[in-house]
Amino acid sequence: MIRRAFISSPPIPPISPRIWPQRRRELLSMRTKVRDSQPHWKNEDAEKERYLRLCEQMHMPSELRDLMFERSANGLSMSFRKNAYRVERKQSMFGKNIIITDNMDWMTEDIVQASLDRWQVEDRFCMSKDDDLVGVSPVIPWMDIKIRCHLFTWVVAMTYLRRIELRLAAAGLTRTAADVMEDMRKLHQALVMKKGSRKPEHASPPSKTQAEVLSAFGHYVDTGGVLQQTNP
Repeated sequence: MIRRAFISSPPIPPISPRIWPQRRRELLSMRTKVRDSQPHWKNEDAEKERYLRLCEQMHMPSELRDLMFERSANGLSMSFRKNAYRVERKQSMFGKNIIITDNMDWMTEDIVQASLDRWQVEDRFCMSKDDDLVGVSPVIPWMDIKIRCHLFTWVVAMTYLRRIELRLAAAGLTRTAADVMEDMRKLHQALVMKKGSRKPEHASPPSKTQAEVLSAFGHYVDTGGVLQQTNP
């Protein structure tokens, strides 16, 4: 089979949100949690430490993005930006990239984009190891038919998680399904009846991020603590 090689010059940026968008998504999630003053997300040094651990897990240099914190009357806020100088220095260390393909009818741009989009496969592979979400292991069944059922259930779960991300993206929310699932686990409803009152009060309203997720799926929690449809 005839194959074609494409030599990129200048080199394809090895450090790009399109190749490894996970870190940007994680930073957006961190920024949201700091903004909402969620528990354990109110200390500047702790957030910097979380960022360093994130970079270590992804095997990426931490100096490629600058984290900035500011305290105001509303509490701690966080922002981040790309360090263009550091990124350029890292890119200069890489040589040319050769992409080999047998898709003879593809344009050069299509070949490069297909190579860049491979991060999605790796992202789902990592998610398959997440025991708290949709971990495929351990495979407890030992009969073939039950193993197939186990793997089918895992594929369905992965599909639903992806649909959650697409639904949120359509509503303008750039968040991972894993982050949303963790956030929504903390959504609790509690009503209190004060002495002398005949009407219960809502003691645990949804956070801003939780309310955004509910809104993306056409729901909201009213002042009485009852889940309602936006457009019944």
